[in-house]
Amino acid sequence: MSRIVLGLALASPIFVLGTLTSAATAADSSLTTISATEFQVPTPGAQPLTTLPTTSELIAQNRRTAAPMPSVAELESGPVIAPAASQPQERSLGIQRNLPQVTSVNQLSDVRPTDWAYQALASLVEKYGCIAGYPDGTFRGNRAATRYELAAALNACLDVISDRFATKEDLATLQKLMQEFANELALVKGRVTNLEGRVANLEATQFATITKLSATVIFNVSDVLTNDRAVAPGLINPGLTVDDNPVVNQRTRINFDTSFYGKDRLRLRLQSANIVSYAGLTGTNMGRLGYDGTSANAFTLQKGFYSFPVATRGFMVLDFVGGEFNDNVFTFNPLLQSGDTGALSRFGRFNPIYRAGNAAAAAGVTFKYDVVQNKERGTGVTLNVGYLAPTSGNPFRNARNPGGFNNAVGNTNGFFNGAYAALAQVDVRPVKNVALGLTYVRSFGLDPFGGTGSTGNFSAANPTRIGFANSTADTLGFQFTYRPIQKFNIAGWVGYSSVNGVQNNFDYPTRANSAEVLNWAVTLASPDLWNKGDVLGFIFGQPPQTISLSNTFVANLPAPLPAAPVSRTAFNSFHLEGFYRFAVMPNISITPGIIAIINPNSNSNNDPIVVGAVRTTFSF
Repeated sequence: MSRIVLGLALASPIFVLGTLTSAATAADSSLTTISATEFQVPTPGAQPLTTLPTTSELIAQNRRTAAPMPSVAELESGPVIAPAASQPQERSLGIQRNLPQVTSVNQLSDVRPTDWAYQALASLVEKYGCIAGYPDGTFRGNRAATRYELAAALNACLDVISDRFATKEDLATLQKLMQEFANELALVKGRVTNLEGRVANLEATQFATITKLSATVIFNVSDVLTNDRAVAPGLINPGLTVDDNPVVNQRTRINFDTSFYGKDRLRLRLQSANIVSYAGLTGTNMGRLGYDGTSANAFTLQKGFYSFPVATRGFMVLDFVGGEFNDNVFTFNPLLQSGDTGALSRFGRFNPIYRAGNAAAAAGVTFKYDVVQNKERGTGVTLNVGYLAPTSGNPFRNARNPGGFNNAVGNTNGFFNGAYAALAQVDVRPVKNVALGLTYVRSFGLDPFGGTGSTGNFSAANPTRIGFANSTADTLGFQFTYRPIQKFNIAGWVGYSSVNGVQNNFDYPTRANSAEVLNWAVTLASPDLWNKGDVLGFIFGQPPQTISLSNTFVANLPAPLPAAPVSRTAFNSFHLEGFYRFAVMPNISITPGIIAIINPNSNSNNDPIVVGAVRTTFSF
């Protein structure tokens, strides 16, 4: 019986506690056993037991000790305290204290892996470190043990456990903290419960699992603050005035963004607008707002594209309606480029050469590749190439004037036998906060500057010409942006285009025009001046205007058309703009500002045109 009790005691410190309730069996019949319900575990604190006496020593000790065993009532009232006479007897039994703790069960010479309690003893020695042996390096596991010896062993194991785990004092401290922060814990629990309910409601009522809905609404209040209307270059205003009134109009965009694997995006944008362009009212494109356009308040599919990464450094955008280069490549005017929250004017957002190819039906592809990239330093080199075709959806190859592009019969320019624009750009970021860009655009049948320059650039020299319908343009642009401090950014650009008329209009001979068109600008922006999200912006530059024009006679035409080449130079239109964007709330901003055009249409006979606007933008 003693072997069984001792083996179970060695199984674990927790099982030792249960073993004490059964008591060790003595070798003499005069020893009394106590049931499990009668025994109380003594308070830990005794020194660890390191030696075990023999059975004969236990018998001799019991006979020499006349002290009676404690009663059940005494046991229940508190811990058992050994009598004073037991102290010298303990020494006489050869119990050695403060022996070196063994670290491995293999240090006990009489313990074998085949012993039935080997694993339990190994756990107590190696895992808990609360069992030692006799001085001679033995354990003597077959000998009986007294209650005192078991209590000492149990106390040693409990001391180890209390050092590794929370003590009663720790638990009491934790309980006290829970009581002190009961209100805060209840508040947190309530918030978590509320969040769980909201999440469950969102999951039950969400629009779609892979599609995100966002929208932007612009409320615009604007007016032309001057009276005279601009006329074409070389003409004198015969008294035309601007007959207008302040307007309040809107543009609403609803975006559906779908991602199939996290890094791609399919966007469909619906737009409703009634912001009429000021070009017709003022007689020039130079005073247009950067967010004008109208669909008579009807919702239409304004944009659709799919973008996705290619390998680790490439990125591709497939436009199938409403393609724009300025949406697909970096335009080097980060604080002012947005039509929702950036510059108020169309010209002030970015270099107009990015607008070549922009049209409601434009489709195409743009590819970007990071040749060199160092995200930690903010440096790198990126190559961009793109192609847009506004008439890609028209199947009539020989149709006259399909959609306002490519008037000539049988024209076979571009991949889709019509108007197009092809772009190549290199972005260079030599140091942090500095970016430089060099851009080349080849276009046919399109305004190379997207309706931002003079109206009727060629009208004075050639009244029969209709815009850029049959012209090719080779355009170069240089852009930069520099942010020396957090609250100041300077950006700018210059764009030069060589435009050549390559075909006649409406199937009868006329002259071919060759023109040089130039534009440039410098922009200053200071973000977060008053509140976070505010922007103060200034723009000064020259909108696109013809600086040189030559007309070449290509067929025998009746008088009064001249046969000799004609050339002229103009360089006198300037754009001034100032605005301040107030970030009223994270999703609401108000941007009042003034746009002034000096010598509109490159005609010094025109008086300045001033447009005032207040744009309120809601985004959600």
